[in-house]
Formats: sequence, structure tokens, C-alpha cells
Amino acid sequence: MPKFIDQTGKRFGRLVVLKEVGRSPSKKVLWKCLCDCGGETVTTTGNLMIGDTTSCGCYLKERITKHGGWKKSSYNTWRAMMRRCNNPEDKDYKRYGAVGIKVCSEWHDYLTFEADMGEPKGKETLDRIDSHGNYEPNNCRWASPTVQARNIKTPKISKTGHIGVIFHNKKYYSCITVKSRKFYSQVFDNIEDAILARKELEQKHWNYV
Repeated sequence: MPKFIDQTGKRFGRLVVLKEVGRSPSKKVLWKCLCDCGGETVTTTGNLMIGDTTSCGCYLKERITKHGGWKKSSYNTWRAMMRRCNNPEDKDYKRYGAVGIKVCSEWHDYLTFEADMGEPKGKETLDRIDSHGNYEPNNCRWASPTVQARNIKTPKISKTGHIGVIFHNKKYYSCITVKSRKFYSQVFDNIEDAILARKELEQKHWNYV
């Protein structure tokens, strides 16, 4: 195990570490910190050391307010995403951060997240295409509740390593389920064609963009 290093009294950005306050569900040391603005926050040694947490949130709030982000739906989505992946005190942390789901380093900055994702339309919310993967540009989209529900119900991963792609009798094919009815592609000699066929089935039956 790594040697324990007491961070009490040390400064990280706007934060001064007050005391150790226990362990996160993933056994990481938690520190209670006092911010220059008077606010307090609890975070891990790693977040302090690599600069992911440098204030109680006031620095980010200043940036967001300056750029008008606090008025946007994407900002509230971003805050919720960051909390459930990084804050052990968040009610959803046990289903995200505690099981290893992370936010890519670029998206620790709201303005980068907003530039990559834009704004949701209507009732769309942030959806991970691979529900076991991280929050990152190539795995996220704005999706309707219907699409999200389909994604949640999707089996984890088949033995081929791709959702809905099946290997049988030395051949590959894909399938999709719509209202309890299964639709199948033709049979292929290689997995690449079967993966493409799965995407075509999604576009046809689930209206994926």
C-alpha cells in the first residue's frame, strides 16, 4: 500500500487542508478543506495532488457566471455528472464513482464539456452509449428518455465484445429487440460488417442519429 502522507495544513490552490475525515467507498483518504472564500469541501488526496480540486467550487462558479453557463441546461447536467463521479457524499456516487466510472480530464472544465456537447433539446438528458464506460466525447450524447430506457435495458456486452453482435457457427450477425420482437441482420464472415449492420438496425428501428 502507498505510504500515508498527512496533508493537514497544506495548500492546494484556494484550499487549505483542515483534517482527515475518513475513507471513500473506494478506500481513498478523504480530507476536509477550507477555501479562501470561507466555504468548505471534502475531497481525496488524488484530486488535490493532480489539481482536480482547487476550491470549494467558487472558482468554477466565477468562471461559469462570467460566461453565462449557469443559465444553461448543460451546466446543471455537468455539475450532476461531476458530483456523482467524484463526490463520495453524493447520493449516486455508489453507482458511478465508486464502481470506477470517471469523467475524462478534458470535461473537468465545464466550458470544454459545453463546447463538445452543446445544449440538450426538449427532454433530452446526458446518456452514455456504453453504460459501463466513462463520460467522454465518443461515449456520450443527448438522448430522449425513450432512448435512454432502451440503453439501460440493453444486455451488458456479448461474447464478441459488442452489444447486439453475435458469433455463431464461425459467422457473425447482429440483432435488435423492438417491443419484444427481434430483428436480425444477414450473416457475415467478419465482425466489422456485423457491427455496421447493428448500427444500421439501430438507425432503422430506434431512430438513432
